[in-house]
Amino acid sequence: MNSTVGIGLLVALGTGLAIGLQGMFTTITGQMLGPVRSGLAIHIGGSITGALMVFAVMLTATKQPHIDLTPRVMIFAIIAGTIGMFIVMGIGFAFSRVGQVSGQSAIIFAQLTVAVVIDALALAGGQPIPLDGRRILGLMVMALGTYLLLPRQT
Repeated sequence: MNSTVGIGLLVALGTGLAIGLQGMFTTITGQMLGPVRSGLAIHIGGSITGALMVFAVMLTATKQPHIDLTPRVMIFAIIAGTIGMFIVMGIGFAFSRVGQVSGQSAIIFAQLTVAVVIDALALAGGQPIPLDGRRILGLMVMALGTYLLLPRQT
């Protein structure tokens, strides 16, 4: 494994840890405020943090990066923000009912399914990665694992 892949893997693992923790805080906030209001509160908190991060970069960078907010960029940003609201509301609603583990597993399964399609069709750029038996088997194992992690009524 080369260093670029290793660094990418470490960052992805760290991001996964952050998503796991975010799920917990989103669930707690959703229980306190409800899914829609918690989604708004969390996005306001994220916007404040994002603005502070941009401000910090602007203070420390010797060369100021130019931000070109074209209509196309804004459309993608609005779509991503809208999807983010549905994600936060969904976590706030679902995790309190199915638990953190099975909720995260269901999200990861859905993400993997979408990612396999994106890779196969090369929708994110780069070369297509064909859908083969190995990938299908991986999705099936993930689906089974998600099912097994669902809470059982006793």
